[in-house]
Amino acid sequence: MEQRIQIDPKPKSNGLQPIILAGLTAGLLDGIAASIVFNIKLGLNPGQVMQYVASGLYGRSAFSGGISTILIGTLLHFLTAITIAAGYFYAYTKIKTLRSFAVLSGLTLGLCAWLIMNLVVVPLSKTPPPPFGASDVAIGIILHMFLVGLPISLIIKRHSYKTS
Repeated sequence: MEQRIQIDPKPKSNGLQPIILAGLTAGLLDGIAASIVFNIKLGLNPGQVMQYVASGLYGRSAFSGGISTILIGTLLHFLTAITIAAGYFYAYTKIKTLRSFAVLSGLTLGLCAWLIMNLVVVPLSKTPPPPFGASDVAIGIILHMFLVGLPISLIIKRHSYKTS
């Protein structure tokens, strides 16, 4: 009978590269999706969507801040995505189940990201309340699951560990 020894995977790097790649990818996908959804629902252009993000710091005055609040909103948006990726990477290194079930853990990550952003971060910020009907919730959750959580999980899985 052949006995197999299971060896824990070894990190390919310190995590910075996969965290940045995952965060930038998720931020880009989420930003495009938010721009499309907010354009359809509210007629906002991508710059106004990023001003909406900046309104977390500046409140309604972000919408009259011009290019500076667009840039600040964009920076905050990508910083948030990179922070989510960093948190997931840390958990990924500690919890074997995340490595074994990347798709399921990614979809769960997206759900958790939506819940935390919409039930904790946005209410504690100066952001005006977003549309919050049942269809808005469903769209937001689905987009976060597939465009934030799943890409982060799959990128972290692909670029983080090697076996040997």
